[in-house]
Amino acid sequence: MAEETEGVGGSKAGDPETLEREIEDVRDDMGRIVGELDRRRHDRLDWRVQVRSHARAVGIVALSLVVAMGGAIGFSIWRARRRARPMAKARRLREALSRIVEHPEWVARPHPSVGKKALGAAASAFAGTLSKAAAQRLADRVGRTPKPERLG
Repeated sequence: MAEETEGVGGSKAGDPETLEREIEDVRDDMGRIVGELDRRRHDRLDWRVQVRSHARAVGIVALSLVVAMGGAIGFSIWRARRRARPMAKARRLREALSRIVEHPEWVARPHPSVGKKALGAAASAFAGTLSKAAAQRLADRVGRTPKPERLG
């Protein structure tokens, strides 16, 4: 009364040759799938393949960049020539003089106070000391300066 059980794919559970064939088929399928995935990965990461497959888009982007750069250069040349005209210079001089008359305090900047000068000197000294210590530690790590031996 031995009853045979149907396994995966309709094979009999007690037939080792059938199971072995099914395992080999599954391995072959997996090998083909992994190979295809690997080929696709190579294609996606190969920039030459990507440029070839998207040649039109790459061309449009390159052309757009060239046109934009040319336009920016052309605009800057046009603006420089326009600013160099005598009337434009005279207009800018008139605007500067009117600003001087309206806000004379903006023309000359006040000298820093004694407190600001002292704070700047202290910050400069601190930065110098900090950088000297960092340079000494780096030199010690590299081994150019021998480390002092401790006695004790």
